This record gives sequence, C-alpha cells and structure tokens, in this order.
Amino acid sequence: MRHAYKSWLILGVFLLLGAVASFGQNSLTDNPNYRKALDLQRMAKQYYDSGDYQKSMETSQQAEELSKVALAESEKQRMRWMANSYKNRASERIAFGEKNRAVTRYPDVWTQAKASYEIAQKTFLAEEYQASVDASRKVMELMAGVEPEQKAAAAPAPAPAPKPVASKVLPSIYEVRLIESRRDCFWRIAEYPFVYGDPWKWRLLYEANKDMIPDPNDPDLILPGMLMKIPSASGEVREGTWVPVP
Repeated sequence: MRHAYKSWLILGVFLLLGAVASFGQNSLTDNPNYRKALDLQRMAKQYYDSGDYQKSMETSQQAEELSKVALAESEKQRMRWMANSYKNRASERIAFGEKNRAVTRYPDVWTQAKASYEIAQKTFLAEEYQASVDASRKVMELMAGVEPEQKAAAAPAPAPAPKPVASKVLPSIYEVRLIESRRDCFWRIAEYPFVYGDPWKWRLLYEANKDMIPDPNDPDLILPGMLMKIPSASGEVREGTWVPVP
C-alpha cells in the first residue's frame, strides 16, 4: 500500500515537471493554479515522509487536478497570443490593401481577404483562437500577391551635390519584444529605422533567423525574447544589441 501512495506522489511530480517542459517556466510561474499545485505537491511529500500515506495520496491527487487546470489555462493563453499575433499581421495586410487600392486592382482577392479578416476578428472575440489563426493566415495567403500601386513618376529633379556620409554603427542584434498593441514580426522589425527602414526587406531577417523560429517554414510566428540577427543589407556597419530608449 505504501508503494501505491508513493506512485501517486511520483505521478504528481511528473505532471508538474511536464507542465514546465511543455509550456516553459515563464508561462506557468504566474499561474495561481500552478503555484498552488506546487504547494500541494510539497505538502503531499511531507505527508508521505511523516507516514500519513492516505493524506499524501489525496493531496497529490489535488495537485494533479490543479496542474491539469493550469496546463489548460496556459495553453489557452498561448493560443490567444498566437491568434493575436496573426490577427495583427492580417490587419497590416488589409491596411496595405486599402492603401494600394486592392478593391479595384484585385477585386476577387480583396473580397475573400476582407471576409476572412472579419472571421479572424469574430472568432478571436469568441475565444476560438485556432479558427482565428486559420482565418488570419488565409488573409495573408490571399494578400501575398498584392503589389504596391505604382505611382506616376515625376520629372526627375536635378541631382544635389554629393555630401559626405557620416559613418554610423547600427545594431547587429535585436531582441523580439512582447508589444500588445503592435506585435513584433519580421515585417515590422525590418521597418524599424535602426534595422532597414523598409518592411519589404523582411526576408533578409527571415533567412538569417529561420533556424531559430518554432517552424522554419512559417515566418509568421516569432517569439518574444528571441535574439534576432540583423545582417547587413548594403554594407552598413553593424555591431552590438539594440537597446530601447526608456
């Protein structure tokens, strides 16, 4: 019987360790149910060491149930973050389409993209995060072929006299940030003036860092905390890590 109680205790420990392995320490340490499960598991071990095997098993079972709840909550939080990230990317593509008259230049694509974007927003609000991700990715797939509208070229102005170019060292590393209102992605990072100042150069970042992202074939998902390499685009000097101004 003593071995049976010990099995429950060990099972609870494995469940809690599995939670950390699956979702990462940072994603669970702020979860109150996970913290309580840890406390219960410690209590279960104390009961076991004192010989109260029945109480040890009951407490370990409670820890097991709470760890399952914490896992479910963390998975939901992870899916919400992912869905929000994809939805923001889809929003950027819709804004790009509006700016470049996709409604008249790509009418069929635009109609489908707008419909998918509405689904992404509605399902996100309904907490149907996987459906929201799928709809947002559909928007990006549809809008992938939408090119910037070409403006009529103005008469070229006389070339100004060349000025000496000051040497400026730019960062070679960028740490991906968790920004709720405007999530980091390859497109947005490439747009930063200290990176390239041009979102269309996002592929330079992707090719240099795709071995670090969760799915190397999916450039749409990057994770906060990643140290992203910034390769030189036109011979500029780069060194050090970019530090945001407080």
